[in-house]
Amino acid sequence: MIVALALAAASLVPVHGVVLDTLRDGSAIVRTDPVTATYPARIRRYALQPRASFAAGTNIDALLDPHSFPPALLDPVAAAPFAPGLPDAGKAVPIVLGSTLPAATLVDQDGRAVRLDRAFGAKTLLLSFIFTRCPDRTLCPAISAKFAYLQAHLNPARFALAEITLDPQYDSPAVLRRYGDAYGAKRDGWALLTATGSTIQRLLNAFEISSMRVSTSNFLHDDKLFVVAPTGRVAYVVENADWDPRAVAAEAASISGVASNPFERVKLALVADVIAICGGNQFAGIALLELSLFAVLTGIALAGLWVVARVLWPPLSP
Repeated sequence: MIVALALAAASLVPVHGVVLDTLRDGSAIVRTDPVTATYPARIRRYALQPRASFAAGTNIDALLDPHSFPPALLDPVAAAPFAPGLPDAGKAVPIVLGSTLPAATLVDQDGRAVRLDRAFGAKTLLLSFIFTRCPDRTLCPAISAKFAYLQAHLNPARFALAEITLDPQYDSPAVLRRYGDAYGAKRDGWALLTATGSTIQRLLNAFEISSMRVSTSNFLHDDKLFVVAPTGRVAYVVENADWDPRAVAAEAASISGVASNPFERVKLALVADVIAICGGNQFAGIALLELSLFAVLTGIALAGLWVVARVLWPPLSP
């Protein structure tokens, strides 16, 4: 891919646009959509790399390299505007336990190209999906706050964090950079990633993430956390947003081959199992787990009181 040849320092920007005309020199006149906090909608000539020919009126996705002259659209592909919805398993190989990450080029908060299947090397990766305008403090903001905890408690030499946006039309690299700064994201270990709409849709299909737009700025979506082993294969999946960062840190450490708290790992698995029993309802699952633990502790306490009572007031001999 041409993107792989781009300099690491290049400020790449995912864009969507409509081809108005293709010129003889291989460049094209394209009307690009606005990029939040970066560029307004505009019409101009772009170099297409690799060279391609699109009929007038064709919608395209590409990564914009603004530093070349004329500005270049890298790896342009015909693509409809991004439209969130239910994952289409027929268009992607589902990511399950043991799967490798799909080959996809994204862009981080600093405009650097990131190949999802290669960028994190032999590190243990914790990966989730968020969007910056999420209004529910118990969902995306809570996930990012937990990532801040993980960043503070996991060695960046062995672990990496990545959050992929569900809203590529708004979450430009500039927006993600501002969002990451609000949570103290450090560039060496926590990547906030966007991409073209077609790439994001392919990843949502692969990771089986449903994402339904309910307003111009809000989505209802699945919440999953993927822990990827240093081998590059998915080793653990948390199916909801209500995970304990201490338990996840312990599980990630174990997957990485580092000693960790086994009780935290058991708690993580136990909560996941109870939620599964409750049909995926995390609140009902947590309530059932707490009720079960309360019943167990109450039973232990009553048994202890019974033993004490037998010692203090032994039964009368006949």
